[in-house]
Amino acid sequence: MRYFLSVILIWMGLATGAFAAESEVVDTGRVNARLVSSQDLLMPGQSLHVALLTELDPGWHTYWKNPGDSGEPVAITWTLPDGASHGEIYWPIPYPVATGPIINYGFEGAPLFPVEIVVPQNVGARFEIEAEVYYLVCKDICIPEGTTLSLSLPVSDEVIGDPVWGPRIVDAIAASPVAGDLDGVAQVVDGSLVIDIAGRGEISDPYLFPIENTIVDHSAPQISRAAANGVQITQTPGFGWQGETPDAFEAVLAFDTPAGRRGEIVTVKTDGSAVDIGAVVAPASSGSGDAIKRMSFGGAVLFAFLGGIILNVMPCVFPVISIKALSLTKAAHAERAQAKREGWAYTIGVLVMFAVFAGLVLAIKASGSLAGWGFQLQDPRIVGILALLVFLLGLNFLGVFEVGGRFQNTGQELTASGGVRGAFFTGLLAVIVATPCTGPFMAGALGYTLLAPPGVTLVVFLALALGFAAPFLFLAYSPKLLARLPKPGPWMETFRQFLAFPMFATAIWLVYVLAAQAGQEGVTLVLIAALLFALAIWFRQKLGKVGLGLGLALALVGMVLPLSVKFSASDDAATAQSLAELGKVDWSPDALSAERAAGKAVFVDFTADWCVSCKANERVVLSQGSVQQAFADTDTTFMVADWTNKNDQIAQELARFGRAGVPLYLVYSADPSEAEPQILPQVLTPKIVRNALKTANAG
Repeated sequence: MRYFLSVILIWMGLATGAFAAESEVVDTGRVNARLVSSQDLLMPGQSLHVALLTELDPGWHTYWKNPGDSGEPVAITWTLPDGASHGEIYWPIPYPVATGPIINYGFEGAPLFPVEIVVPQNVGARFEIEAEVYYLVCKDICIPEGTTLSLSLPVSDEVIGDPVWGPRIVDAIAASPVAGDLDGVAQVVDGSLVIDIAGRGEISDPYLFPIENTIVDHSAPQISRAAANGVQITQTPGFGWQGETPDAFEAVLAFDTPAGRRGEIVTVKTDGSAVDIGAVVAPASSGSGDAIKRMSFGGAVLFAFLGGIILNVMPCVFPVISIKALSLTKAAHAERAQAKREGWAYTIGVLVMFAVFAGLVLAIKASGSLAGWGFQLQDPRIVGILALLVFLLGLNFLGVFEVGGRFQNTGQELTASGGVRGAFFTGLLAVIVATPCTGPFMAGALGYTLLAPPGVTLVVFLALALGFAAPFLFLAYSPKLLARLPKPGPWMETFRQFLAFPMFATAIWLVYVLAAQAGQEGVTLVLIAALLFALAIWFRQKLGKVGLGLGLALALVGMVLPLSVKFSASDDAATAQSLAELGKVDWSPDALSAERAAGKAVFVDFTADWCVSCKANERVVLSQGSVQQAFADTDTTFMVADWTNKNDQIAQELARFGRAGVPLYLVYSADPSEAEPQILPQVLTPKIVRNALKTANAG
């Protein structure tokens, strides 16, 4: 018993010591705030670190010392005993936070803000600390919050560190940006602020945060270009550059390392001096700006319209287009007004979905990122939902369950409003499933929108929509062509059932894409969701009203499961390994620069698992023996830029060549002095590739 009591007393003592170094937690609304200390016991004259810990509700953020376009930084006002002093906040590395069209710099989660405090020699038995804290927390709205926190620490003749908060505070201070060996210079060139930062051979995923608020236009896209000895960053200058050139400014350069995200403070000179960053992989003088200038607004609209027409014959659109063709067949031998109504309903559905895509592209552009055609398929949750939707459509076509009337006796239902509704939703679905495909004319038109004003982007997308809907609208107004279509009959039910199998094939392809993005776990969740939907249908058919309730419950769970799908890092590694086994090299600016410096020609394949055109070129052309032999004979490096998942670096490279989506094929000469690559057509042939490789290695 005595031993037991001793253990309990020791445990209580340890517990008391562990929690003595933190204040009471105060819930200020969206934040749980407290003070934490690196030490449990203090000595007179020593220094310690006390940190403000802010635990934010999910989705809410606070602000860095330069909050960006809006916001206010976290602030701490200290009240300490006489003779005590405090230093500045050790700020964490911020992140760009997009709020609509503006960019802020701040933090989510549970950031820690350490401050060094010096204890005076004449301190009493306890060291009393009081901090008045203030922070602006934002999500959809912004709310100013704050409180007063108190912490009382015992003073002794020895120092005892806090086992819980001491290591966390040490780690936070170590991760705080400090001055390193980086040097920077900045100048305005053709209206753009160009910042060269040298002193490091490789900088991965950089982002520059100026400490002064007036240096850059925070909401403008920040474009980074890899260099041999650093990085070049281009952004729109802030109002601090109006009139006189500002003095040298400080900024935090954040970048990835094997140990995690790191930040270094760099002093950027503005006096016209230079630093040696080496060769820039993507020079600012070439790229999307030049490509867009070569195309007029009228040309972009025309190309978009023609590209939309051609998109109808791409393979990924076939299942849904077949549904529309079947609908037109029903209307062909009835009232012409019905055919026209369905044609316009389909067209409106197409226009609405293209307008939605245009709005999403504009929103992503406003956030400082780049979005391209098919961007929504870079989200595994959307891919999973589409796979389920197409699977359910297949079951519907087979007659497993019905939504509306069957195709039998359709001649009596041609004037029903359901036909118009069906045509509208067919238009929506056709656009969604069309996004994995690109065709001739589309690339240039969509690339034109990358740097175009919002109004121009919307017009180009709507021109693409009109081109996509035009064949069916034209057919609806062509009585002679409609008359040649077969008459409705029992064959239509058979054809409808046949269409289920292209739908199932599409579902299989989407699951294949999902496997590349989210791995086994993501695929399993979507397959479980499909099982739940199938059970829901069965319960509804077999159990009547009871089955309806059970079916709705199962369907609800089935709808939620795909939303929990996440990216799988392990599958990224597996994909990289498979590419290495095939003799392919993962694209990056550094890898491209290294291959070219070695005097090798380089073929770059910008592709994605969800891009049907890409996969067709790979299987029909790039995997052919004669093409593979041409790569071997010319010793050309085959690089793959895989855009299956979101990758801003690949998006920037696509934009540099005026493209908004894949595929894109570039062939770089073996002569390093030839900076610009040859751009191949989106539809390849073995002869095109062989000739390009021969030209790249000539001489």
